[in-house]
Amino acid sequence: MSEEERAWNYALRLLSLRPRTKEELRLRLQRRGFAQDIVEKILARAEEAALLDDRAFALLYAEDRLLSRPCPRRQIAWELRARGVDKVLAEEAAHAVLPELSEEELARRALASRRRLWDGLPPGVALRRAYAFLLRRGFPPELAKTVVEEAFGPWTSASE
Repeated sequence: MSEEERAWNYALRLLSLRPRTKEELRLRLQRRGFAQDIVEKILARAEEAALLDDRAFALLYAEDRLLSRPCPRRQIAWELRARGVDKVLAEEAAHAVLPELSEEELARRALASRRRLWDGLPPGVALRRAYAFLLRRGFPPELAKTVVEEAFGPWTSASE
């Protein structure tokens, strides 16, 4: 088996596990020790076979991320950039999917998924934990405060 055939089989194995960006596949092939010219041939071959498509990957990733673990769209764009997706394409994908969901609605959904963890806690503790959770997810402080107050009631001097 030639080096190129080995690289192609490895690429097919990787792509059968999950979709990948062109940059992710490039890095995996390079890390495996394949020569740069072979890596470029494999990437071109995978694109021709419609196995690599950064635009489709970005849209699928953004939709999945918004539905499974809601976070701000700028966070999704950042994650896509970290996976090697072009900046413009990452921004487009993050804002194109599920346009009916506002940032506020995404924050509500994120909070709802974890709400039961804070039921039964003293109100001040629940407020702080919910607020911190939304901040860790990347939501802006003012939006996090609004959504937490909506869910748990207003901040009071007793809860601070």
